[in-house]
Amino acid sequence: MRSATVGPALVAMGDGGSRQGCIRVEAGRVASIEDGPQFLTYELPPGSTITPGLIDLHVNGVGRYWFNRDPIDALETLCSDAPTHGVTAFLPSIMTSPWDQMLHAATVISRRSCLPLTGARPLGLHFEGPFLNREYRRVHQEEFLLEPTPARVEALLDTWTTGRCRVTMAPEINGAARAADELRRRGVVLSAGHTAATYAIGNAAIEHGFTILTHSFNAMPPLHHRKSSILTAYLLDPTAFCEVIADGVHVSPEHLALLYRLKGINLVATTDAMPLTDAVSASGGVAVTREGVIAGSLLTPDQGVRNIIAATGLLLPEAVVCATWAPARAIGLDDEIGTLREGMRADFTVWDRRNRVTHTFVGGELIYADG
Repeated sequence: MRSATVGPALVAMGDGGSRQGCIRVEAGRVASIEDGPQFLTYELPPGSTITPGLIDLHVNGVGRYWFNRDPIDALETLCSDAPTHGVTAFLPSIMTSPWDQMLHAATVISRRSCLPLTGARPLGLHFEGPFLNREYRRVHQEEFLLEPTPARVEALLDTWTTGRCRVTMAPEINGAARAADELRRRGVVLSAGHTAATYAIGNAAIEHGFTILTHSFNAMPPLHHRKSSILTAYLLDPTAFCEVIADGVHVSPEHLALLYRLKGINLVATTDAMPLTDAVSASGGVAVTREGVIAGSLLTPDQGVRNIIAATGLLLPEAVVCATWAPARAIGLDDEIGTLREGMRADFTVWDRRNRVTHTFVGGELIYADG
């Protein structure tokens, strides 16, 4: 559909502001947000709120499909499933596994992402590993962890042919500084994670271009009044982004509120959603291994937004910033997605009075409607 008008609703811009109106779409872009009576292509129920489409920068797969093992099945299934939770874009995450398998999965995802897909849009690649600290590897298998040599960095970059590339790396491991220089030079978004780094190393990492802290509080030294942690560096730096798994288990509600109080519009809500397989099962609201180690979340992005509202007392237009404008800015796509203003992609989500997703539009096309 080349033109459409959707509303009326409270339109949450994505930057925390909101206004009443209707969204007019032309050729897949937001043409305007208009007041007053309109001829409506899609008339929304009373009490609806329109927000930018949700963006998940850290998702390992869906159902029983892992991006590093079943890249095509995971990609196509998530494109279809994600809009049911208000998601219009996501960054496939490739967890640590045999190096050749990681490279193969990344190549397949890049190639498939260049072809037409229906539903939510993949935004590129996220390598969570294998350049991690062994002490804080968690479920990343130790035998597959590697140092970021120049040859491995080049092999990683060769797989990336479309969208954005994000690499989560422990900034203190051997070769990390040199690798970071090359990755940043080539346009990669650097994240610090699965790290034993101190406050001082964290500050140096931020200066070195590690702009995001991967799943804050998890897989890193905790806050302690006599010990040092990279977490403190990212909490105090006003330019750095903190990613958080807002399920209330990985980070308690009170610490989620603390993160928002300190980071505000630089808090990035994500899921780190983990497929459930024979080796990973659901327990206590999270995904765990047979040994009982937390492997990831069972969270959906829309529930993450509701959890932020519950923890902080924010209204939906304010809380949704963490799942829209913040992730878009974190990977440098805020000129295309993450807010609702003229010229932006018409990717948006409709919520009811109870903050439940009722409709999802991608490029101005209705992809999901509840019931």
